Amino acid sequence: MYEETTIAAIATAPGEGGIGIVRISGLSACDVADRLFTTKKLESMKDAVPYMMYFGHVHRCKRKVDEGLAVYMKAPHSYTGEDVVEIQIHGSMEALRETLELALENGAVLASRGEFTKRAFLNGRLDLSQAEAVMDIIEAKGSAALSQAESHLSGALSRFVKKSRDELTDLITKLEVTIDYPEEDLEDLTNEEIGEGLAAIEKSLSSLLKRSEEGRIIKEGLRTAIVGRPNAGKSSLLNALLQEDRAIVTDIPGTTRDTIEESIKIGGVPLVLMDTAGLRETDNKVEKIGIERAKESMAKADLVLAVIDGSRPLSEEDKTLLKNLKGRKAMVILNKYDLPQEIGEEEIHEAAGPIPVVPISARYGSGMEELEEALRRLTEHQDRDAGRELFLTNLRHVDLVKKALEAVHRAQESLSAGMPADCITVDLVEAWNRMGEITGETVDNELINTIFERFCVGK
Repeated sequence: MYEETTIAAIATAPGEGGIGIVRISGLSACDVADRLFTTKKLESMKDAVPYMMYFGHVHRCKRKVDEGLAVYMKAPHSYTGEDVVEIQIHGSMEALRETLELALENGAVLASRGEFTKRAFLNGRLDLSQAEAVMDIIEAKGSAALSQAESHLSGALSRFVKKSRDELTDLITKLEVTIDYPEEDLEDLTNEEIGEGLAAIEKSLSSLLKRSEEGRIIKEGLRTAIVGRPNAGKSSLLNALLQEDRAIVTDIPGTTRDTIEESIKIGGVPLVLMDTAGLRETDNKVEKIGIERAKESMAKADLVLAVIDGSRPLSEEDKTLLKNLKGRKAMVILNKYDLPQEIGEEEIHEAAGPIPVVPISARYGSGMEELEEALRRLTEHQDRDAGRELFLTNLRHVDLVKKALEAVHRAQESLSAGMPADCITVDLVEAWNRMGEITGETVDNELINTIFERFCVGK
């Protein structure tokens, strides 16, 4: 039982730093802390004013390990809902390891991955979606992802789930009335109410699912394929965006034969840049494989940056590429602007439609500020909406909402077909259970363990 054990772990990231934290949580947290940390202000951490820092020393017998601060957070008003003591010392890994060893020698057990957050969940401090949001905050790759994770932690998704389950409960109750009291002749009125209620829930869940792709982009980044003919300047563009020589740049066509992936952040949304092999006809087997991968990357990309050599007339390969950009989120990079130009924006728009065109010289870095501003405009709505709208950023949540929506659709079909009320109820109960799995109200221990195993030790 969790109530019978006190856990401890290093709560700060590995490596040297100004401050390192050892966290102790459980019934004996104060007793364990008293055996390794001494302060002149207190006889025991149990006497501490909660949330006040006390200066003292970590010691092994009479030898001082390090000096630092200790703070007591009294149950249930702590992260885990249990008594918690955090000891903050200098960020030396050696001092932190020895402090943790002392905690383990004096009655604590080593916390497993995510065990502090798991205890917060089991003690009712967080629901499961909020617990997962903690990991999303830790892993956030941009300000938009951080805003959405903080929104989930504050309970935005939990409130949506509760509202949906309350609406489903209301429908199930009305159906149960027709099952239990058939002589009251309430079926026609109830069926109308059920139909309206199902339509409202279907609309709500569908709307949330439609925003799940936006949620993926906010969390993982915009998959951005850099495509074009050989020697158009794709690798030079990648290096210019990254401000480092990540890709090999030569005058020899076909140098890039595999997809190179790197990330940059534009505004609050990360872009996952994929530098691909040049698109052209070739007999070289290795280059052919690279070109096929380039086409696959382009097909899967959220954004396509088509690099065109502006110093040469449009080739047939260029025209084919531009034609394939129609209807896509894309931008044309008119490269080599430092040379006399053979292509104008009108020609690009004629082939690709009304698409943003940005002239640059990747080799000399001119036009890069304008390019970054154009990219920022493409991602600004995700950055702007991340803190205002609810998005699904977790694949587990997306899958559960999909299954709940499928159950609602089956219930609608059963209602339209005049099926008995108990048949409709079965599907509504499944939808109710699926939504409950998001917050952990209807989930088994095995899944809970699997989720928290993804966490880092100390959180």
